This record gives sequence, C-alpha cells and structure tokens, in this order.
Amino acid sequence: MPLYYLHIRIGDKLDADPDGAELPDIDAALAEALKVARELTAEIPGYDGSTVIEIADEDGRTILTLPFSDALGPKH
Repeated sequence: MPLYYLHIRIGDKLDADPDGAELPDIDAALAEALKVARELTAEIPGYDGSTVIEIADEDGRTILTLPFSDALGPKH
C-alpha cells in the first residue's frame, strides 16, 4: 500500500508528519486528511481556515492541499 504524509501548514510554519500512513489511494488519504482537520479544529481552537494539510506521497511530493475550511464546511 502507498505511504502518504499529512503535513500541517500554518502560514510559513510546517508541522511535518514524520511517519506517514499506509492508505490504499489518494481518496483514502483525502478522507484521512478531512478527519484529521475536523479533529484538530475541535480540539485546538488555533487551527482555522488559514491552516492546510499538505498530502505528500512517498517521494515527498505534495500531491494535494486541503484547507481546513474545506473540512469545516460553510459557516452559518
């Protein structure tokens, strides 16, 4: 199974995922990133719409960027 890294970026600061996760495909990596974003936003108020998760492949290339605002949905 491919290895994906879910790095968290807040502005210029990157919190790199050192271990990664074995997931079947990019869709599973995106689902995991959405889950992580929702959990972190619920637990730590400092994460907001300016925070993103950069999904990187085994070679370290960023293949998808997920803004936390996408995970939170529209504000009411």
